[in-house]
Amino acid sequence: MSPEPITRYDTSGNIRIYRMPLRVFPGMSANVYVVIAGDYAALIDTGSGLGESDADLRAAFAALRSDWNERLTWTDLRRIIITHAHIDHYGGLTALRTLTDAPIAVHELDRRVLTHHEERFVMARRALAAFLRRAGVSPAKHAMLLQLYGWSKNLFRSVDVATTFREGDVIDDLFRVYHSPGHCPGQVCLHIGDVLLSADHVLPQTSIFLPPESITLSTGLDHYLRALRAIDALSGIRLTFGGHGAPIDDLHGWIERIIGAQEQRLDQVRALCSEPHTIAELTAALYPAAAGYEELLALQKAGAYVEYLDMRGELTIANLADVDLDESAAPRYWRG
Repeated sequence: MSPEPITRYDTSGNIRIYRMPLRVFPGMSANVYVVIAGDYAALIDTGSGLGESDADLRAAFAALRSDWNERLTWTDLRRIIITHAHIDHYGGLTALRTLTDAPIAVHELDRRVLTHHEERFVMARRALAAFLRRAGVSPAKHAMLLQLYGWSKNLFRSVDVATTFREGDVIDDLFRVYHSPGHCPGQVCLHIGDVLLSADHVLPQTSIFLPPESITLSTGLDHYLRALRAIDALSGIRLTFGGHGAPIDDLHGWIERIIGAQEQRLDQVRALCSEPHTIAELTAALYPAAAGYEELLALQKAGAYVEYLDMRGELTIANLADVDLDESAAPRYWRG
């Protein structure tokens, strides 16, 4: 499978945006963007650094010169912006450091994932292990899922970050930052003229990975829905470019569909919890086809839905006495 072709878009302020899809995992692509305004050029995200991702990025950058007549070299880049610290969006930084010394910018909540990658991986893995035990995953599956989680993490080396930003900041007098947590603590959307770079906050699909906040602070469904509504309040957005998939030309309509899909999933969890269930049992009912790494993601999503309802007093723990006496007992949630 070859990557999709590069496409060019122009903002209302005559700023050129190139969408460059890369193959980041087997069967999965992600978008990186080059934004050019006069003699200024920025790279938004870097791909995963795995498989064909780095080669696709180098080929796409070369195609800007050969196919699009852009006089741009790696040393011309003035900035690299990471929209959020998930490996399919920042993993290419390791290889890029041999091509460009452009300063890296990331939201302050994701900074340490890049600058202290090994430390954050160890702590994230520990939090995930505790969650899987609490979810009721069997010991054998627990070990397998943790192994899947760690397969790519040691391929990235920590890098220096020159700049951190937060909600309301304007990067290089060009990109207005909207902090949009839920999918990732430091997830941001970047507003340029009549274009929004929405990363993985708004995608041309209604399903999105949401870990519970019990694993990572500033993630989870509550943060995600609040941030969606904040982005929905923006006006004058003609096109939205996500971290995956094609552009969106109806931002507000698509946000409405995403929120509707999340509400439907919550209703499914409510219905299932008419009887007591562990998070692992709920996952099997909600995502029966999930296997391997997809099952790991599905368990976390189910955990996020349970967390959201539990925090609002809609669920209770049916086996509280067992959980109190036995640390290995998984809570069984229900609406009793």
